[in-house]
Amino acid sequence: MIKVNWKKEYQKDFLCPKCDSGNLYLYGNTANNKRCLKCPKCKKRISISCDLKDGYLTSRMEAYGLGCPSEMCNAKQMAFHQLQYGKKYFVCKVCGATAVESNDLSKNNLSRYAQKKLEVKQFIFEEDIWDLRAINSLVANSKRSRYIIDFTKIKSNWFKLLSKKYIYHLCKLNKPYSTIEKYLTIFRYFSYYLSEKKISRFENINRDLILDFIGWGNTTDEIIRVRLRVLKELFTTGNLQYWFQIDPDIILDSDYPKWTVNNPDPIPDTVREQIEKNLQKLPDPIARMWIVCFFAAMRPYELALLKKDCLEQVGDKWKIVWWRKKGKKFHQHSVPITTTVAKVVQEQIEYIEELWGKDWEYLFCHYHNISQSDPTHPRLKPVRKVIPTSGSPLQKAVRTLIKAENILDDNGKLGEFQPRLVRETRLTELFLKGHDLSVVSAWAGHRRLATTANFYTQVTCEQIEKEVGHIQSVLVNADGKKIYYESMPKSFWENPVAHELEVAGTHVNTPIYGYCGLDLDKECDKFRACYTCRFFVAKPEKLSQYIKQRDELRDKQERALANGHGVLVEQFARQADQLDKIILSLQEAA
Repeated sequence: MIKVNWKKEYQKDFLCPKCDSGNLYLYGNTANNKRCLKCPKCKKRISISCDLKDGYLTSRMEAYGLGCPSEMCNAKQMAFHQLQYGKKYFVCKVCGATAVESNDLSKNNLSRYAQKKLEVKQFIFEEDIWDLRAINSLVANSKRSRYIIDFTKIKSNWFKLLSKKYIYHLCKLNKPYSTIEKYLTIFRYFSYYLSEKKISRFENINRDLILDFIGWGNTTDEIIRVRLRVLKELFTTGNLQYWFQIDPDIILDSDYPKWTVNNPDPIPDTVREQIEKNLQKLPDPIARMWIVCFFAAMRPYELALLKKDCLEQVGDKWKIVWWRKKGKKFHQHSVPITTTVAKVVQEQIEYIEELWGKDWEYLFCHYHNISQSDPTHPRLKPVRKVIPTSGSPLQKAVRTLIKAENILDDNGKLGEFQPRLVRETRLTELFLKGHDLSVVSAWAGHRRLATTANFYTQVTCEQIEKEVGHIQSVLVNADGKKIYYESMPKSFWENPVAHELEVAGTHVNTPIYGYCGLDLDKECDKFRACYTCRFFVAKPEKLSQYIKQRDELRDKQERALANGHGVLVEQFARQADQLDKIILSLQEAA
């Protein structure tokens, strides 16, 4: 046993999980060969493993040179969290990400901690332990320390041989270690099932067996999809490689559990409007969280990791820029913001600069002492820590506001709030305000319109009624051609009455009924000549008036011709001809 001088070697190695103090000192011994540390500031006690006895390493992350596992954080402030199941768990004091370290002093772990890899083991197909570096160039050139796979736990030698063939096939295709490990895990699980059902040869695998395997064990639909996909690839490859012959339709597309698309669950308008009405009662930094998060439709983690340099100005326009994670990659995303929101961001930058200057790179931070009854939170204390994913100050503060102001939903119950709902609420609001789906999708940063339509936009009953009314009515332009509701200007969607034409007639001019398809901020160059204007839109319910006006225009045309008024003849004829087209189109639609 190697004894450790805790007072000398481990001073300030641990941070207090409660107050972040780094002056923990040795307090005493506990049971199970653990030492107890105590924080002199808040009196918090933690117990940890104290020596290299029985193959356990010490709990110092810095000894291994490891930082935060989050690629967006990568801070070097990992603190011991707990010892569970023989492994030590650590937490990042900046972003809250967790990491686990193996405590076993095996050869692989020692080489990993020493930043020195073991020698490449020669590949022998018949052995159950494979060093993938010997057969997979992608793994060989990788900087990761994981490269050993183990076939020993696969039941039945005949299925183990088949698993080795397919894993070797994946290695020759230079598949990454994570993919190979996933396939091996599924093969191991399937071998347990085959062993339980006493399947002794490949020929006994049939469709009935696969259908029974789908319901075997208690698992999720997502895991079932992965297992079926891996087995189908195994069967397809085995047929092509002549390892065996099996029915190509042993697994059908209909066997995969169906994907369920949940409707968006935005914050009810009544609740959101009351929150925004009382937003000034919250502390300014938390109110700014709501404003920035809601306007930009951010996810909670994006708001937490938003940097102070996110604000950009191009001419007299402002935009906010941040990094979003898609799968394993990050990409830059930006949305335009108003000068009001830009001012809010600038105020938050000044606030953070006053607190910590250049020592804190994020726009927002965490807070302690959030009140459960007072929305002003008089004892609020800023903490130099990234907003946590659960129990964030925004969530706690808004819930306190809802309770204090008795904000009720449409059902008369106290409103509920989750930070993740802010994004859905904002995107749904943009869609309901009349913005095109492509604009909402670009705002959300989605690659496919289907993602926006399925997950982030909600169609209300009022919107359905409105759209049905437009679908049932037929609108035509001055040339008698059908036009679509979507082609009308956005000012028409918001206020159709402002575009309605109800112009009385005179002895020369004809009364005008219909809509002006010109946007409200555009100038008209065809005063009282609406029926000949390409922006004129006829109303179906005015068909009888159009017929009456067309007949009157023909009478005026004949009288003008008899009196030798050539200009009036041309004017009346042009309008009557356009009305003929409109009338014909409306009659055909009816």
